[in-house]
Amino acid sequence: MQSALTIRDFHQRFQKRLSLAFESSQVGLEHIIQYSTQKDDSYEAVDYLNIIRPSSVVVVGLRESQYLNDLSVNQLYEMLDRLFAGPVRSLVLSRDSNLNQESIIHCNNRNIPVFRSQLSDAPLLSNLRYFLNQALAEKTTEHGVYLEVYSIGTFITGESGVGKSELALSLISRGHRLISDDITEFSMISPGVIDGIHPGLSNDFMEVRGLGILNIRAMFGSNSLRRNKTLRMIVNMVPFTVENSDRFDRLGQIQRTRSILGTEIPEMTLPVAQGRNLAVLVEAAARNHLLRMSGYNSAEDFIERQRLAIQANTIDQDFE
Repeated sequence: MQSALTIRDFHQRFQKRLSLAFESSQVGLEHIIQYSTQKDDSYEAVDYLNIIRPSSVVVVGLRESQYLNDLSVNQLYEMLDRLFAGPVRSLVLSRDSNLNQESIIHCNNRNIPVFRSQLSDAPLLSNLRYFLNQALAEKTTEHGVYLEVYSIGTFITGESGVGKSELALSLISRGHRLISDDITEFSMISPGVIDGIHPGLSNDFMEVRGLGILNIRAMFGSNSLRRNKTLRMIVNMVPFTVENSDRFDRLGQIQRTRSILGTEIPEMTLPVAQGRNLAVLVEAAARNHLLRMSGYNSAEDFIERQRLAIQANTIDQDFE
């Protein structure tokens, strides 16, 4: 699902972070900021002033304002009208820019809001790109519990009643951090990078069968919570039965993945059976994933050692 952001929401969310104030009247508040990747109509969410490929939010820095101020009134109006015929929804002036009043009045008459930021050119564009990329990222929601385990964003999934929240509570009690319970919102913040966050206002609470609603912050402290984390691993909890006992990989050589927003995320299947310490198993999976990220694969190492041992034994037999 592609996200969009109104000018009103843009101002409310980033007013303090970007030191924004209206330079024009408060017009065009329902205009939608977005970006397009369609082949015949591609444009960015934000960029410097560009008449050939304009963006949805146009940053007017020192050089851009000098260029606009050097135009005649007719040239200025013609250029702005060409700009506004495209995807432009707002102008943001940097601290160093000095746009003349004719430009601001013309923007106001065309229902295009103009903001002034106290950030200079480069920091303003950099921050706008960062915030808008997050706000406009493609999103999806998934059912499960999302935690940070040994710095690894770990998404725990499984059928209802399999014990996801109980496992999460056990991990939190061992010092790991909760990001989201029950529903997690994932967004693609850059190619191949999926960020997960709690979709509501607060991730303080967790529901555990038999205990009800628990306040994790009150029980374990604020350090037991985290606002967001890059998704690195999925743990799928599956009840262990006689019928499915042969479906689990004994060596861990097969690397399964699950696609989220078009990105393949490593997934491990965790058999759930009485007496298994699932929290320790998830911790081991997170540590093993860190080793894989560094280039070490324990299954391949084990197989190689077995091969060398068989080879050495064969050579010994040949000498006998």
